[in-house]
Amino acid sequence: MSSKWRDPEAPGSAKPATYENARAEILVSLDYANLDMDFPRIVHWLRQLPAGDRDRLLGELDAIAATDAIRRDDATYLLDGLGLRRIRWEQP
Repeated sequence: MSSKWRDPEAPGSAKPATYENARAEILVSLDYANLDMDFPRIVHWLRQLPAGDRDRLLGELDAIAATDAIRRDDATYLLDGLGLRRIRWEQP
């Protein structure tokens, strides 16, 4: 992944990085198809989470890509087209 995604800032968000908040951000982005614009924010939220929560969210996205007729294309684009699966999360 390109270095411009390495440590994006959370744009104006004071919410704590929790599984529930990150999940809500991702689902809203899927519903409104703002993935290109929201990708840095999504990466930021996921990077703040413990590895287990992050893996759980990526698993949920994978399930959406496999089963949700409405969100399938956007979830696949987020995971593969934009590259959430390719990010090395534990890198500094």
